[in-house]
Order: sequence, then structure tokens, then C-alpha cells
Amino acid sequence: MQGCFAAISMTGRRIWQPFRPADLPPFELGSISPIWSRAGPIGSVPAQGPPQDNDAGLLQMEYRAGRRYNRREPSSRLGPSVRPRSVLKVQFTLLAPGAVVMKAQVLVKAREPFSFRRTLRFILSPPALLNGRQFAPLLDHLVNGEYRRLTDIDGQPVLYGVSEHPASPATLRVRILSGPVDTATMSAVRALVERQFSTSLDLGPFERLAESDSVLAKLTAHFRGMRIPQAVSVYETLISAILEQQVNLTFAHQVKKALIETYGKGIDYEGARYNTFPEPAALAITTPRKLRRLQISGPKARYIIGISRATLDGTLDLEGLRAREPAVAQAKLLEHKGVGPWTAHYVGLRALGHLDCLPAADVGLQKAIQRFYGLRSQPSAGRVEKLARNWSGWRSYATFYLWLTFWEDATWKEAFLQEVKSERRSSRP
Repeated sequence: MQGCFAAISMTGRRIWQPFRPADLPPFELGSISPIWSRAGPIGSVPAQGPPQDNDAGLLQMEYRAGRRYNRREPSSRLGPSVRPRSVLKVQFTLLAPGAVVMKAQVLVKAREPFSFRRTLRFILSPPALLNGRQFAPLLDHLVNGEYRRLTDIDGQPVLYGVSEHPASPATLRVRILSGPVDTATMSAVRALVERQFSTSLDLGPFERLAESDSVLAKLTAHFRGMRIPQAVSVYETLISAILEQQVNLTFAHQVKKALIETYGKGIDYEGARYNTFPEPAALAITTPRKLRRLQISGPKARYIIGISRATLDGTLDLEGLRAREPAVAQAKLLEHKGVGPWTAHYVGLRALGHLDCLPAADVGLQKAIQRFYGLRSQPSAGRVEKLARNWSGWRSYATFYLWLTFWEDATWKEAFLQEVKSERRSSRP
């Protein structure tokens, strides 16, 4: 270890100073393990007991939690047992003399039922983008089973990775792959992932509600544990929804790609390019003419610039809408040009975490209801609202699961439809 410190002309005390115990959140105390290697991680020293909360640096804390210290010191001096719900690991990789890369990871436990794989499948290949078409990843990437995304935290690009723990499907391993590795950044990434995958959400009430609806009951069984993926930022969801209005999805993908590459930030990591969605500050100062060069229509360009400026000057606090009542949040969104009822509902469903959104005028939802509920014609928005009264409190998830039926292949859809029809016939007097 001291050789690694010497390579960068720092003492162990100095390099660990930013990670003193006072700076560590409570959930990170108790199991902190540096991993040393010239080419990558080679393993870690399991903590035999939690370090005491004292004035020692983190290096000394790890030493006290490790095997050598436990062989020399009585266990009574290690303090009470701690069972953290998250485990932080700090990893050093010595690439070359004078170059040290630090990585950190934390484990996040999701509330069951939870399916990381199903949720991730939607993030990487939204149902509407399938239909046999393949799109290169814009913001969300999958590398060796790990979901990767570049985001902006306090003005710094941070690349994080999320993967399923091999021993516990409901536990996520969250890593910072590139960017600042400090407690504040790790906490911000952890909170982002918890929100993105809705790890604290209890789907039990939704499953019980679905039992009284034969179609919904079968869908919840098929998609069990799948969360509605929440966007990294409300702003990204709103601008993306505007770009997708009244155009086919192939064209929308091309336009979004051009916008990201022109106005977003990017880094190269392990031979791949990762980008962030443009910040409001970048789009607030552009012009409709410049956006038109990216094949964005004049009205949409004006909407995007207007929303970006309102977000930047605080007139529209998009992130603050997460804490507002759904009706208040939707009313606030509808005040701005370019935002109609469908867009407001979609933002509530995909970015604000609202559980009772119902985009009743959505054509996809109407077609799914017609198909699986045995209606002779496509229902109106009013009829959708009437039928959805039985889903009250969970209309977002009912809508989402019905949307997902377009995701499945024709064989599954036909089998599902025949099963629903058979059950409907058997229930008739």
C-alpha cells in the first residue's frame, strides 16, 4: 500500500483525508474494503467487525476491520455489531506510475417483488422502439450485464453502472466507473438509482388490486416485479416527449441523437462513447435556426428553448415537481407551450413517480383495451376513464403494463388473447 502512495507522492494519511469517518453516511460504516491491483480488482479483505467511529482516517479504519488487526486485537474493542443496508467499497487500480484510478460501489436492496432484468429490458429497448428495428444506444448502455449511464452531478460528468447481485436478484450493485469518487457523489448516484428503479416501491397493493380484473391479473403475473423506469431527469423526459410528438419513432430517434451529440457532454470509457442529455443551460441559449438544422420543427424548437429558459430561471422547477401533488404538477406543466395533457401524464408516469396517471387519449392504450377487454371498437378517452375507475390509485401501472403488451411477440400476444377470451366465456352465466 505504501508503495502505491509513494508512486503519487502522497502519504496514506493525506490520500484518505477526504474519507474521514465524519464524512461517511451512516449506511456506509461497517464494511469498507480497499482493493489493490495493478490491472484490476483481485479481491477484498472481508471486514471481521465494524470500525469504531473515531478520528482515525479510513485507511486505519479498514486496517482495524481486517484480518491482521483481528488477530492482534481483542474483539471486545471493535464496538457493537453493525448490519448496514448498503456496503461501500473503494477500489484503487494502479495503471501506471503516478496514475491511480479510484472506483466505488454500493449495494442497494430493492423491495420485493422486484425484477431488475425486466425493468432494464424496457430501459434499453422501449416497446414502441421495437417492431424489428434496431437503434444504437444514445444514453443507456449494457456492457457485460451491467447497465451504464453517464449523468451530470454538480457540474461533473459521472459514469455509473448498475448490475444484479448474483446471490440476490433484488439487490443491485451500483458502481461509479468514472468521475469523482467521494461520499457526496456516491450518495447522489445511489439516490438516483433508487429513484430510477423505484427500489422502495411496494407493488403488493397493485397486485391485490389486479386480482379483481382478469386481464390485469394475468399481466401482473407475466411482468411481475417490473417497475416503471423513472428518468434520470424530469427535463430530459419533457424535452424527449416534445421531440416525439407527431413523428415516427425512427425519425424521433435520429433527431434526439443529433441533439445529444450537439449539445450534450460526453466521455470515452473502455473504448465506448457515453453522453449526457443536454442541460437546460445549453439549450436556453441556442436559437430556433440552429435547432432547425437538426431537423427539429420551428414550433418544437421554440417550445424547447422556452422550457429550457423557464427551467434555468426558476420559473419552471421541474425537479421540484416530484414533491408536488400530481394535479398541481400537471397543471404547472400545462402552463407551458408544447405541453398537452398526454405529455403531462407521460412526464408524471415516467419522471415524477406518480402512480395514478391515465393518458386516456393515448391510442396505444385504447387499442390494448379494445383487444384484451373484447370491445368491438376502439374506446374513447371517456370510456377509458370509466373502465379505469377500477384501477384507481394504480392507473399508471395498469397503463404501463397494457403498453407492454406491444413489446411482446405475436405468439405471446395471441396466446394471451385466447386465454383471456376463454376465461371470459367461462365466466358467462
